[in-house]
This record gives sequence, C-alpha cells and structure tokens, in this order.
Amino acid sequence: QTQKKIIEQLETLMNASREKIFSQKLRFKDEQGNYFCDWDLTELKNVCCIIGGGTPDTQKSEFWNGNIEWFTPTEIKSNFVFKSERTISELGLKNSSAKILPKGSILLTTRATIGEVAIAQEECTTNQGFQSLIVKENCNNVFLFHWIKQNKFELIKRANGSTFPEISKSEIELIKILLPSLEEQIKIANYLSSIQEKIVTEKQILEKLELQKKFLLANLFV
Repeated sequence: QTQKKIIEQLETLMNASREKIFSQKLRFKDEQGNYFCDWDLTELKNVCCIIGGGTPDTQKSEFWNGNIEWFTPTEIKSNFVFKSERTISELGLKNSSAKILPKGSILLTTRATIGEVAIAQEECTTNQGFQSLIVKENCNNVFLFHWIKQNKFELIKRANGSTFPEISKSEIELIKILLPSLEEQIKIANYLSSIQEKIVTEKQILEKLELQKKFLLANLFV
C-alpha cells in the first residue's frame, strides 16, 4: 500500500506540474538566473510535420512479417514504444499509405480512441488510426509530448464523426500552442522527464514486491 501511495503522489505531482507549466504559473530561468522570453502563440503546423498511417493488404503475406515496426492504437499504453506486435515488409510499405517515421516521432491516436500518445524509440510506421508528429528545429519532442498530454481534451473536442470520432490532419495543424524558447522547452522536458523516471522506477519496485508476495504465498503451503 505504501508503494502504491508513492506512485499516486508522483502521478499527482506530474499532473500538477504539467498544469502549472503550461498555464505559465511555473516558469524556468536561464543560466544567468533570468526568466526566459515570453512564449509565442503559434499553430502546430509551425512546430511539427504531421504524417498519417496506413495498413497493407492483410491478404498478401509478402506485405507482412518484415523488419519494419507497425503500431496500432491499442499498443499505445506507455510513454515510449519500442517493438510493435506486428511488422510489415518493404513491399507492404510501398503498397500502402504507411510512412516511415524517424526515431523520436510522437505517435498520436486520432481515430475512435483520441489523444493517446507515445514517443517512438525506433524508426517505425503506424496504421491509419494515427496522425504522427515529427518536430521541427524550433520544438523539443518531449516538451510537445507533455503538451499533448495536458491538452488531450482540446483534441477530443475537435473530433468529428458519429460512429468513429476522428480528428483530421488539417484540424491538428490549426491547433494553437504557446511555444517557449527551445532552451526553456528543454528545461521543461528535463524536469517532467525526471518525475516520469521516478514513476517508472517506483512502478518497477511495486511489480517486484507483488511478485515476491505471490512467490511467498505460493510456497507457504508447499
């Protein structure tokens, strides 16, 4: 219970920190101890390129089981993704609307389940349930990842469609974002990453404790 409480407190700290940072109640200072310059209001199309995904023909075996990672929205369960459940081949890539996304791309679910987000730790592709974001030189990907986490409701609000709500590339491009200088973005990203790392560590400790508990209970009556 104590371990769960620690995780809960860290997650509360993360949510509160995001809220304070993106409402500019918490600001960071440069190496000289001065606050960074004011944030600029811009649109997402000015800070990242937005790329859709696709699915190769599932009836053609030569399009599958290659060496290209291919993610679906149900796989977005943590902040970082490495290996996908299924992979596609070069032929599958060429014969579909799937696109290669570089390492560090932000995978954003935009159909049915909207606003789930992860950073790709390897080069990959996705199906059509995503619009993925590749940051430009004026933007830090970890900063933008946390900004999306904080503004998930803004994405959901813009979704259209009655059966399967969806947000289009053009809708995402027009979303407004207050953008700090790159230096402040990096400070924000590092600060939030340090909290995230603590959460991951504490969750790993909890998993180990629960495994030990199961082992002890299993051997209690042997």
